[in-house]
Amino acid sequence: MSSLARALLDELGPGDLAELAQRLAPYLGAPKAPEDRWLDSKAAAEHLGISLHALHRLTSARTIPFSQDRPGGRCYFRRSDLDAWRG
Repeated sequence: MSSLARALLDELGPGDLAELAQRLAPYLGAPKAPEDRWLDSKAAAEHLGISLHALHRLTSARTIPFSQDRPGGRCYFRRSDLDAWRG
């Protein structure tokens, strides 16, 4: 970005920025929703911001939605289910 453009943006107030955003909106397109996909335990814990140990306790108590490929097997979590559970 040129120094002239940066200086111009620095001079804009909140009302000016709101008008600029409104004028640019047709060119930016709608924001895309995150893809709903299956997560393994590590990714699910990261998504929720908790430790893997805490996630294992939640699955053991069956208080969080998850699926398994077989009894005692790996746990998988759908992102949308985790977001709904987190509420």
